[in-house]
Amino acid sequence: MSSPSECLAQILAEGRFHAIRSLGEECAAELHTHAKERYLALEATIPRLRRSMSRRIFELGPPVLAIYQALHHDLGVDREPALRLAEEMLHAFHRKQLHRSALDGIAMDMMFRLRPARNLLMRSLFAEEPDGFRFEQADDAGALMAFDVRACPLVSFARRHNAPEIVAMICRLDDLKPSARRGVELRRTGTLGTGAERCDFRYVAAKK
Repeated sequence: MSSPSECLAQILAEGRFHAIRSLGEECAAELHTHAKERYLALEATIPRLRRSMSRRIFELGPPVLAIYQALHHDLGVDREPALRLAEEMLHAFHRKQLHRSALDGIAMDMMFRLRPARNLLMRSLFAEEPDGFRFEQADDAGALMAFDVRACPLVSFARRHNAPEIVAMICRLDDLKPSARRGVELRRTGTLGTGAERCDFRYVAAKK
């Protein structure tokens, strides 16, 4: 598991092509500097989550916010182009992570196919953590796994820094992960990050 600061360095590196294409060489270099400065200013406000799973889910929030703040406030990029470029950089990083994490994908494939492994994961989700993610089991007989997220520290963190608009791009990464898994689809109607009252995760067997 990477730290948020390591994620920032990786997103800046993997997203450099997109930054140069949109901003030019000089401004892309300035983005690198300003994003690191913004991250250092945010670091003290990062919640100290105890559970490794919570930290892993949260880890992209601070670097994405730092990049967005650097684009929007330091470089003067308008809101929508700043969000679009930040998401392009995030996707470049995410694609590289999926490529590097082939073994993780195999492990997740096995977990979805084995009921004891699914049950173990579900139990770990529901462990209590103040100010962390709050999961609730959902009833859906047709799903391999079904749960809702009722509280999200990513949303709280972004709102605290007056940038709730960044969370949606992190939510959208979830839609990319199951596509790499054989035979499993994620069905979801909304997320807290996009203004819904819950994130409804339903992992189902894919139709052949």
